[in-house]
Amino acid sequence: MIEILGNFFEANPGKSTIVLKSTCSDCGDDVIIHITSTSSGFGLQGGALFKRSSDGYFAKCSDCCKINSKIKDLNMSKFARAY
Repeated sequence: MIEILGNFFEANPGKSTIVLKSTCSDCGDDVIIHITSTSSGFGLQGGALFKRSSDGYFAKCSDCCKINSKIKDLNMSKFARAY
């Protein structure tokens, strides 16, 4: 997952925050995650990201993370977009 987050910042040099828009893998609502690069890794606000077994990742909204911090549907086909 660290590699994926690093790739976001490599693709967007000079940005201090990446905004990721996706769909929550549990409830299906829109989720917006703000990712910042920190001295010790990355900070995420607004949700969580989970690495897929293949390429990519799943997003989960903050509300669903509070209910269950594990990923619900590993076969989800929607991908998130970073801006």
